[in-house]
Amino acid sequence: MMTSRVLLLGDGVVARDLDRELSSADCLVTSWVTDELPAGRMGSGLSQVIELMQTVEMRQFDVVMISSTSARELVREIVREVERRMGAEALLLASAMSLSATEIASWCARPERVVCFGFVPPLDGVAAVELARGRQTGDLALGRAMSFWSSTLRREAVCVKDSAGLVMPRVVAMIVNEAAFALMEGIATKAEIDTAMKLGTNYPFGPLEWADQIGVGQVVATLQGVYAEQGEDRYRPAPLLLKMRLANDRFYRSEEGADDADARGGHY
Repeated sequence: MMTSRVLLLGDGVVARDLDRELSSADCLVTSWVTDELPAGRMGSGLSQVIELMQTVEMRQFDVVMISSTSARELVREIVREVERRMGAEALLLASAMSLSATEIASWCARPERVVCFGFVPPLDGVAAVELARGRQTGDLALGRAMSFWSSTLRREAVCVKDSAGLVMPRVVAMIVNEAAFALMEGIATKAEIDTAMKLGTNYPFGPLEWADQIGVGQVVATLQGVYAEQGEDRYRPAPLLLKMRLANDRFYRSEEGADDADARGGHY
């Protein structure tokens, strides 16, 4: 089987996890991963991606992966620009952790080749990833996506219904959101919340520890995506999470006894 040539574009924890996995996989990888493309810098973020694409031959890639926690408008422009420059037969894999596959595909000239994915970091502890096909996605693209995840990234691919946030990312983001509200309301300290949830539910992390693992920016992006799609208040991000995202903050620092995300293993 020919070695896949993969281009990865993205920001945040999910993109960094993918970068690490792809670098050790049986494929040729070109990646551009940054911490975050702030919503207020759409022009700057898009120009950075365009500048990168001008340094590589876009039509050489068999698979292009996009994972971003940025605002919908910026992600849309990045997807449009990338898809316009891709080879005609290339597969486009995009994160559905804040947007549906159908919406992402609607931005593309060839929507039939778009398949979306989702998982909750850390990826090294994940045995299966969720895949979603948009209403426009072709059977060939879905089959190629499942094969790519199983043969290249060694993960079982589970197909779920198309929706922003998919299944596990949505559920975990909701748990984090409720914990953030509890912390804001003074119901318990962050350590008490995490201890109660770990001991009471046997989760590997407390919800606030989990937020640090996933990245608060990704949690907020998932909640905002589901809220925009469903329009229900239960998906509205807690004000604390919104402020933490703006400040690029986390719940725990190393001196408080929580390890850095990269040092913690395991997964629920």
